[in-house]
Amino acid sequence: MNKRLKKNLALVLSVTVGLGLLGGVLYYVGWRSILAQIYALGFIGISAVIGTVLLTMLIWLASWSVILLSYGIKVPLRYIIGARLSGYAVTYTTPSLYSGGEPIRALLITDHTPAPSTRIFATIIVERFLGALSLIFFVIGGGIYALLTSRVEAVAKEGVFIGIAFITFWIIVGLVNFTGNFKWASRLIGLLKRPFPRWERGIGRAVDKVAETEDEIYDAFTRHWKGTFLAFLIQLVATFFVFIRPQVFFYFSSGRTFDFAQLSLLFTLNVMISFFLWITPGGLGTGEAALIGIFRLVGVGKEGAVAFSLAFKIVEFVLVAVGLFYLFHKGISRLLNRAKRRRQQRYALAEDRCAGDRCIEKGKRENN
Repeated sequence: MNKRLKKNLALVLSVTVGLGLLGGVLYYVGWRSILAQIYALGFIGISAVIGTVLLTMLIWLASWSVILLSYGIKVPLRYIIGARLSGYAVTYTTPSLYSGGEPIRALLITDHTPAPSTRIFATIIVERFLGALSLIFFVIGGGIYALLTSRVEAVAKEGVFIGIAFITFWIIVGLVNFTGNFKWASRLIGLLKRPFPRWERGIGRAVDKVAETEDEIYDAFTRHWKGTFLAFLIQLVATFFVFIRPQVFFYFSSGRTFDFAQLSLLFTLNVMISFFLWITPGGLGTGEAALIGIFRLVGVGKEGAVAFSLAFKIVEFVLVAVGLFYLFHKGISRLLNRAKRRRQQRYALAEDRCAGDRCIEKGKRENN
């Protein structure tokens, strides 16, 4: 079974599992009560939900644009928007909410700038890392408040503590590596040469590219630190809009408000389930099932939890559709043309190295 078929089967299985879980959740909760919760938002509430999602995306775009400019990379805004939405769509539909679409973003941008691909990829990694730092800012700040308050149950406090420890550990590892330029990623890849000696040349090239990207990331925290700091502040604003999502939804649907500790609890546990349970496209089914238990900790019923999740996911799926449309109609043709150019380059190199007609003919067959 080839890799492409395996990926297609995995995608079909993931979608099937997600829809099955979602169907089970809707049956358990009652789809009419869920629709009633969403309908209760009214026009203003629905507009607030849509606005919250759109503002978050616009702020993410602003953050990445600042990083690109700090590196001296000038790309027309329409290409930045298209690449960001395409990357978001791929990340959203793959088994990880926080990564997956970065290579797509890089490939869609490199055709519109003379900057090296490693530098482009570095800006994307820095943008994602700053987003993770902004998550930590809210998780730690709100988590500490939630641990100290008496309004949060002991079992919930334990979950918050585990979430803070887990996320903080990996962010600190990344921060130390990037700011110290220790090149841990390229060194780990280099270790693969021993168990896979046949691929030593390819692994060596990968090590060189990753090391070059790590150098570019290091520049973000040294030479370009002002732009990096500004991008981080912008990321904090985007994370704030994610942080207040429960308040936006339940204020307009039922007039309910949450205090800072409750919002922190919901935010921290939601980040955790996004790490561990985002195994279906959009976290479909798994996210709704988990949110039922999470929102119960703050006294919200199962209908409200599922309605909250679906209301925001509907808007996010619209952005995903736009990103996939751009990717398939604008990006795929570029990727195919690039693959064709690479085949032509390999053929040209084969011609240069060949000494006779037989070798040239072999190169032509490979090109075809």
